Amino acid sequence: MKQLLFTLVFVLFATNSHAASGSYLQQFPHHQLFVTLLPEQHALKVEDQVTVPRGSPRVINFTLHSGLNPTSIDAEIKLIGKADEPFITQYSVELEQGRDTFMISYEGKIFHPLQQEIRETRSFEITPGIISEEGVVLNEESGWYPRLELPQSKGKLNFTLDVEVPRHWRAISQGSQREAKHGGVTWQERTPQNGIHLIAGYFKQYDLSKDGVQAVVYLRTEDMAMARSYLDAAVRYINMYQKLIGPYPYAKFALVENFWESGFGMPSFTLLGSQVIRLPFIINSSYPHEILHNWWGNSVYVDYRKGNWSEGLTAYLADHLIQEQKGVGANYRRATLQKYANFVSTGRDFPLTKFTSRNSASSEAVGYGKAMMMFHMLRRQVEDDRYTLALQKFYSIYQFTEASYADLESLFSQASGKNFKPFFAQWTQRTGAPQLRLVSAQQEDDGDGYELIVKIEQIQPDAAFELEVPIAVTLAGDSNAFTTVISMKDKKAEAHIPLKAKPLRVDVDPEYDLFRRLDDGEMPAAFSQVMGAEALTVVLPSKASETLRKQYLNLAQAWQRELSHTTQVKWDDEIDQLPTEGAVWLLGWENKFQGLFQSSLNPTVAQSNRLGIVLEGKQIMRGTDALALASQIGKTPVAWLAVADAEMLPALAKKLPHYAKYSYTAFNGEEVEVRTPIYTPPPKQPKPPGFPSPRRRSSGATFEELVTRSIEINNIAKGVWPVTNSPLVMSVRQLDGRVKNVGQGKLPERSALAR
Repeated sequence: MKQLLFTLVFVLFATNSHAASGSYLQQFPHHQLFVTLLPEQHALKVEDQVTVPRGSPRVINFTLHSGLNPTSIDAEIKLIGKADEPFITQYSVELEQGRDTFMISYEGKIFHPLQQEIRETRSFEITPGIISEEGVVLNEESGWYPRLELPQSKGKLNFTLDVEVPRHWRAISQGSQREAKHGGVTWQERTPQNGIHLIAGYFKQYDLSKDGVQAVVYLRTEDMAMARSYLDAAVRYINMYQKLIGPYPYAKFALVENFWESGFGMPSFTLLGSQVIRLPFIINSSYPHEILHNWWGNSVYVDYRKGNWSEGLTAYLADHLIQEQKGVGANYRRATLQKYANFVSTGRDFPLTKFTSRNSASSEAVGYGKAMMMFHMLRRQVEDDRYTLALQKFYSIYQFTEASYADLESLFSQASGKNFKPFFAQWTQRTGAPQLRLVSAQQEDDGDGYELIVKIEQIQPDAAFELEVPIAVTLAGDSNAFTTVISMKDKKAEAHIPLKAKPLRVDVDPEYDLFRRLDDGEMPAAFSQVMGAEALTVVLPSKASETLRKQYLNLAQAWQRELSHTTQVKWDDEIDQLPTEGAVWLLGWENKFQGLFQSSLNPTVAQSNRLGIVLEGKQIMRGTDALALASQIGKTPVAWLAVADAEMLPALAKKLPHYAKYSYTAFNGEEVEVRTPIYTPPPKQPKPPGFPSPRRRSSGATFEELVTRSIEINNIAKGVWPVTNSPLVMSVRQLDGRVKNVGQGKLPERSALAR
């Protein structure tokens, strides 16, 4: 009966949703924009014909960039004053009675140079909006189009965008594209959008239409092989998600190469930096993540007042799913839990209902990592077909409307027939995480077989969490482990497990299915432990060459400027021993402490020799390669970084944050050509009053390629040290008091949620 009721409710919602889709143009403001971009002047000229929904107020406030000067031929515009943002101005427009359409014209400069934004483990370049000879990036925060303040529309709009650009340039936005009669390009999106994006520059365009999917790649330099890889991947992932969730909501998906390093996801396209798109793992990690955001976040919108659920769900169905398909989902979950343990202290924690966006490693560990684990734990309590059904209903009902964790809870409860309200309350409204300890594992003989008595407890200072704790028992004479679940409602739990064979070993949560704070013994040394430390000491090699000393010092000083934690820099001849507070980075093969560091490594996986170091059987050459390793000396996280050539160091420093979850990584270097398109503006001409008409095509500009050479590094090794002393693993004490140490039995294979 519950399922019948749920189906009926879904049909009603779906009917209403489809009925609404035909009237989006009437429900939300529509912008008909005619835009001319003038990159050599950092400027644009716009005519915007705005149509507001019937019944809208006669006086409507709107905001626009302060460098633009709006006028109207059919409505009265008044200046109100500065808005909250420093470069945004607020206006009002008054419409005549019975009139819902008006024209706004404006022109001027938008040029905010790239600024460095410092976060915990790396720095980024950002801008609220830029028009330059290198390219154009404008979004809803740039103030490049009037943002109407209509409460009934909740900031949503739809648009048609007609763009004129310099010769050889291309303009990109959301939605579908068609060539304009005057030789420019027109983009149209009829579904409700949170804003309008406009990207422009010199691009090589590659297209693939396959299986009903339109994929596009825009590159700043020609690279057919890379473009083909991304086109094929887009089609593959979109088809996978259409089967899992529902129809792709946009006319195309495009990869656009940015002129600075970025990782932005917009409706129907992603804007990635030149180095980012060439990282070998991006096509199977960040790329499907951005594609999936077109379902979660860019069509089912987030009600940010109640918490951003989309990042966690997207991480689970993209980053985690890709690893699950490879059979290493447990490794991904362990790395996620380790990131939480390394970056989230009590003072940095917050409930998921307070997460809006990532602004630090700690906020990422909660908003992405904890939420991802919550969706995994939810799946472990629901059959996969019910789980998938709930996702499909969620997408169908809330497409192009805002949704919250409460809406997800309601649909998962209905789809499964279970009450998940307490589950969602615990994981979205509480801070903190459970921490588990295996107290004892004792064998008893019940006459007909064996009985295993397992005692576990939660040792975190906070109140108990309600948990479904996975248990794996390794049995005598059986290569397969026996698995079960212990329900834990209090801080202590005791389970009596009947078995048909003698129990030899117990593993608690062996596949990291629970969101919890890992014990130090469960965590292999990783770069994230050093990156997430509250205090950092960088120790430089005094006996390195002058060139290397200079480069190592530059890196250390950059970390001092950019990292949020306290960083001090020391030469190795200034200290007699390593600090015991915080974490330590050792730099250079010549560092006097590198011998101490290498002695801390497990000799079964890392061995020094005259050529360099062998990592799990692979020789890393001191004379040609670069490496970074993480370890622990005493209780101090220590990492060591060394390069053969000083020119490799900047590239290694940029790539290292992407390897935060690993214990070691190594690279070799090669010299490559870098081709950069150079835009030359047209010759200066006497300028008539005003800007040229937006329907005239700019001409006279030329493009050349600047060819330079640089060192590019390629990954040749990466991995995680084995864990050997987890407190959640215990050999079972036998009836005669003996304990036999054995390996873990084989765990049941799991199917990926989608392929």
